Amino acid sequence: MRAVPRDVNASLSKPQQIEEICRASKSLPRSTRISDSNLIRQVLGQKPQTSKFIAKHQLTGGLGMALTVPKKLAKRAVDRNRIKRLIREAFRQSPQNINQASELVVFRLRKKIGEKTKGKLRESERQEIRKELKELVR
Repeated sequence: MRAVPRDVNASLSKPQQIEEICRASKSLPRSTRISDSNLIRQVLGQKPQTSKFIAKHQLTGGLGMALTVPKKLAKRAVDRNRIKRLIREAFRQSPQNINQASELVVFRLRKKIGEKTKGKLRESERQEIRKELKELVR
């Protein structure tokens, strides 16, 4: 016996499914990723634009973005993933970075997080990182 009758159309009737479709269309395309390690090293060789937690390295002559969040600076995988999500979100929401067709960018975490909170990323640091990212991606 079927759990859902055939005559029920549950394809897009739930708001959660509609949100997921909208969210997917706003994601960064795979073509914006930098995967070549030599190219990443070349971009990291440029002088960075820095803030307290994040450094932004830029190089003209291509299109792409990469992230580096070292394990030494963010011990917990949850925190490393959160920081990466924050960076991607800031980059994606900045129309300037998406429209610039000739820039390679590498964002790098440069300061250890959670020094006062036993290695855990807390809301205060999260807010500070968001604020810094808004300044860096302008």
